[in-house]
Amino acid sequence: MTKIKSNLKIIIFITIAIIALYFTNNKYGNFSKSKSVKACIIAQKSKSKDKPIEEIKIFCEKEVTKKID
Repeated sequence: MTKIKSNLKIIIFITIAIIALYFTNNKYGNFSKSKSVKACIIAQKSKSKDKPIEEIKIFCEKEVTKKID
């Protein structure tokens, strides 16, 4: 009987951990991507000061997405 309770506790813990990881991934999944895009924008802007910021944003979003995929 105690072995069943012990196994049940482990199964419940693993289930709760999986659910917590799922929600965490959904909430913070794009955080690193947005940080990478911002870093790229800063680097591109300092490299070429005459380019418009919108063009740099589009370039960086494409490049970061391409590298992630």
